[in-house]
Amino acid sequence: MTMQTISITERARRYVAKMPEAISGQHGHSTMFSVACVLTQGFDLNMDEARTVLEEYNVTLTEPFSRRELEHKLQDAAQ
Repeated sequence: MTMQTISITERARRYVAKMPEAISGQHGHSTMFSVACVLTQGFDLNMDEARTVLEEYNVTLTEPFSRRELEHKLQDAAQ
């Protein structure tokens, strides 16, 4: 039986998929910031990897964030 090794990016993707939806008016900005922090600090993804996973999460939302808002969350989370 062989063990399949999954990349850190895929692990992050699976983790984020289980996080709550970021909903406007229900602390959505805080939730999105939390997701960005998990990616940049928790999983230590570089900005390009974190952006990709954050964008994938964003398209699943009922009210997706703008590209500018996503970039702002990523920049703040990385600091």
